Amino acid sequence: MKKLLSVIVAAAFAAASLGVAAQGKDVTDKKGGTVTDKKGAPVTTKAMKDKPKQEPKPKKAEAPAKPKEKGAEVKTKSGGPVTDKKGEKVTGKSK
Repeated sequence: MKKLLSVIVAAAFAAASLGVAAQGKDVTDKKGGTVTDKKGAPVTTKAMKDKPKQEPKPKKAEAPAKPKEKGAEVKTKSGGPVTDKKGEKVTGKSK
């Protein structure tokens, strides 16, 4: 039990010491004086958190071209073939 308590205390001190080392820099004005907040305490910048670098996204492989489907056969009411103005047969799918 004592060992567990000592490990917890040591971890707390280590975390506190890392927090002190990671403090930001003091903020200064144009003339070089320190900037204070409304309470009169000096203002410091926040420490930047380490952002993990994002790995580039893998490029998707291009899908093979789909085969073109032929249109269905178009017929008139009487069952004859349908032709356009030029006299060519018409299919169900347009260009």
